[in-house]
Amino acid sequence: CASPLSLFRPRRLSPPRLARRGEPDQSMSSAALRDKIKGLLVEGEGEHTSSSSSTAEGDGDDSSRHTLGLTSTLFTPQFAESFIARVERECEGLPADERRSRLTAAYRSVTGSLGSGDGGGGGGGGANFRVWLKYARLEAESSAEAARAIFVRMESGVGADESQYYTARALFEAEHGAMQAAEAALRRGVEAGRLDVAAAKQALHAAQRAAAVCAAREAVPRPPPISVGPD
Repeated sequence: CASPLSLFRPRRLSPPRLARRGEPDQSMSSAALRDKIKGLLVEGEGEHTSSSSSTAEGDGDDSSRHTLGLTSTLFTPQFAESFIARVERECEGLPADERRSRLTAAYRSVTGSLGSGDGGGGGGGGANFRVWLKYARLEAESSAEAARAIFVRMESGVGADESQYYTARALFEAEHGAMQAAEAALRRGVEAGRLDVAAAKQALHAAQRAAAVCAAREAVPRPPPISVGPD
C-alpha cells in the first residue's frame, strides 16, 4: 500500500530553514527541533483531515492521542533522511564548528524519534540505517569515542543485518588506529552471515590501507612550539 507521506505535497513536509551565516542564530535544542519537525507533520495531516472527523467536546484526550499516534506514523525514516539532507544543504559554507553543532542537533532529534531498533523503536535497515551511519561519521569528525558509541548501538539495532555496517565499522576503527577492532568487526560480519569471505577480505585490505595512512600521519614530527622571548 502507498506510504502515508504520499498523501501530502513535499512542500508541506519541508523542514524549517536554518539561519544563514550572518543571520541571528536561531538554533534550537534537540527537543525543540523535534517538536518543530512533528509540527510540520501534523500541519500536513490537518489539510487532509475532514472537518467531520473533529472530536466532540470533552474528547480532547482521545484527539491528543490520535495526533501523537499519527505523528509517530508519519515521521518515517524516509522523511528523516530527507530532513537531514535539507539541513546539510543549509549548513554548507558555515564555519566547521557551527556546521557540526547544527548537524549534531538535527541528528539527535531525528534519531531520538526514529530509534535504532535496539528496543527503542524504529526498526532496522534502509533509510533509518543510512541516517544512523551518517550520524556516526559526523561524530567521528570530532570524537572517536562518541562515534564508537553510536556504532555499538547500531550493531544491536539498525546495523545488525546490514553488510555495510560491518565494513563501515572496520574502516572507522582502522582510521582511528584500532586495527584489531577493525578485524573483529569484519569477523562478526562473517559470523552473522552478513559478509561473505571475499567481501570481508576486500574490506580488510581497505582497512589496512586506512590504518597505514593513520600511522604515517601520526609519525610525522610536529614542529616544536614557538617560544616568544622578551622584547
